[in-house]
Amino acid sequence: MMSDLLAVQNTADVDGGRRGMTKARARAFGAFVREIPFAAALLDRDLALVAVSREWTRQGLAPDLSLGDDAAAGGLVGPEDVGALFACAEAGVAFSRYVPTIDASGAQHVWRTEFSACRDELDGGQEPYAVMVTARDVTGYAEGVLRAERDKQRLTMALELDNLLVREYDLRTHEMYFSGHAPELQRLCTFKDDPLEIVHPDDRQRCADLVATRKLGEARVFEFKLNRDDGVETWVRSVGKIFVGADGKPEKLVNLFKDITDRRRQTEAIETLAFKDSLTGLPNRALFQHRFQEAVTASETLGEMFGLIMIDVDHFKDINDTLGHDAGDALLKRLAGMLQHAFRAGDTVARLGGDEFAVILRGLRGEADMTRPIIKLQDLLRRPIEHGGRSFTASASIGAALHGDPDADPAHMIKNADIALYRAKAAGRNRSVVFEPSMRSEVERRLELLRDVRVALDDNEFTLFYQPVVDIRENRVAGFEALMRWVHPEQGVLTPARFMPAFEDQDLSLKLGDVAFEAALAQMRAWLDQGVEFGRVAVNISSAQFRSGRLAEEIQERLARWNVPCERLTIEVTENVYMGWGSDLVSETVRRLHEAGVMIALDDFGTGYASLANLRQFPIDRLKIDKSFVQNAEDEAIVKAVITLGSSMGMKVVAEGVEDAAQLKALEHYGCDQVQGYHFGRPMPANEVAEFLKGFGG
Repeated sequence: MMSDLLAVQNTADVDGGRRGMTKARARAFGAFVREIPFAAALLDRDLALVAVSREWTRQGLAPDLSLGDDAAAGGLVGPEDVGALFACAEAGVAFSRYVPTIDASGAQHVWRTEFSACRDELDGGQEPYAVMVTARDVTGYAEGVLRAERDKQRLTMALELDNLLVREYDLRTHEMYFSGHAPELQRLCTFKDDPLEIVHPDDRQRCADLVATRKLGEARVFEFKLNRDDGVETWVRSVGKIFVGADGKPEKLVNLFKDITDRRRQTEAIETLAFKDSLTGLPNRALFQHRFQEAVTASETLGEMFGLIMIDVDHFKDINDTLGHDAGDALLKRLAGMLQHAFRAGDTVARLGGDEFAVILRGLRGEADMTRPIIKLQDLLRRPIEHGGRSFTASASIGAALHGDPDADPAHMIKNADIALYRAKAAGRNRSVVFEPSMRSEVERRLELLRDVRVALDDNEFTLFYQPVVDIRENRVAGFEALMRWVHPEQGVLTPARFMPAFEDQDLSLKLGDVAFEAALAQMRAWLDQGVEFGRVAVNISSAQFRSGRLAEEIQERLARWNVPCERLTIEVTENVYMGWGSDLVSETVRRLHEAGVMIALDDFGTGYASLANLRQFPIDRLKIDKSFVQNAEDEAIVKAVITLGSSMGMKVVAEGVEDAAQLKALEHYGCDQVQGYHFGRPMPANEVAEFLKGFGG
């Protein structure tokens, strides 16, 4: 070390005589330094050691300012201090250092050394003539200082490694300081007037609400999207705290920021998998249940009124079957957009599965707040949907329920909305119904009936009765219509009017249709074996039976299995089945059956919405006039028109519900081909048919 000091000393251009004078003054002052009661040393202008105090020696400090023989290992002056020491000797610039050293026993000490210049006031106090060195053992204090320094370094390293940013904002001077190494984040978190400037408008009000409720000295956590001009989505998590000054007033706002954009995207991806419908992007059933429970809790604790709307697409399966699943998906996505447009941004619009949607509306003031967006949705549904070069429209059945009674059980809301939805479907679909308490008992009766029908199917309580169809011109029985009857163990024989809800249930409709078809074929086979000339038997086919897409094959397979000729069978299809969703499938099915020899009858003609174009398009052998026209004298013109229409198109016309001779005579006059009704015979059990045929016309 001394060689370095001498090298520095030799670079100075110093007048020799003046140097001698300063050395003399230094030696004179050295006598005083030796008596100082603390560790001190004196260096002359050339940085040569002049004197040390007794305490200096007692502390074990070496005369060359180092502890031990190796100054580089433990000296009080290191190579990095040479420049500072030279400046002190030449210009009087004082400095100090904390220097760690190890003594002979191996113990570590920290010394605070202070270097200051000695000037002769009698000489004007201009140039230093010596350097005074003092040393204090500050091991305990210095450890705290060094620990703080280490902690600061660790904090800086942690900030840099984790891309964290600390922002300190002086609330009085409006100065802003940043710590950490995240330049892009620092740019985005710098503001001019208001700390909330950096928050995206979508999140600003939420953050403002949190700020408004924050107490002084309380740390609050915020997650928000940053306000960026370039539109890049950047999310941060911020821990903010306001520090109070000595005067008790806010002094400083400190925020710790971390970019959580990647984590947020991962979280959103996970939430999308768990809580979002993959097709429409709407909340799924799981998230719907969560939001519904939130609404229930708010209702119970705050008395908040909320509404629930259940939505089903009408005839959605027919859309899939006829136009394809891609068209069905397009409809669902279009409906999702309509729902989001019709309802408020804060409402929960969810897809529960298939064509089922639900909406939760919170904070309502009355029923009008719920029905208003429903009307808007129905208006949107009237607009045609373009897909694959085709244009089609869709409708939906809507059930709604309102919860505004704090004493009522809001858990019943889903059931109530479902009940209203069922009422909308039963009333003809394409409409909305708001739940009323009286509806519940009706639905409960329906559910009980459906349970009873399922039991009756298992117990084989359903059978067929047969009503004759009479050819007027030939005065003979042309065939029979097979009609379902429920032989109830307590209530006797029940007509379909008593269990009509079972035909509206798709599963039960299929089962009842299957029972009817098998029973009719079995009976025809028995009559053929017995030589009973029954003509044809007509069996009604529901829309549910067409949906498999294999009805033509299934019917022909069953005919073959029972060995019944196709010419013995007539299938009756109502107008609504022909013309509703799936009409292409129905048309293709009946065409194949017609080509195989099965007769096709259009049932209940005049009650649906068939057009002349439809009648030409579909293979129809029989037009059946609904009994409501036949039995009403005011509808005479309609009956005439239908008979004329059927005749002109090469179809025979069958009039239903003929109950007296006057009706029969009028129909015969109009040119009707065939009739059926109580005038000729009521529906009868199969075992009475042979006797009826023998006695007919006798």
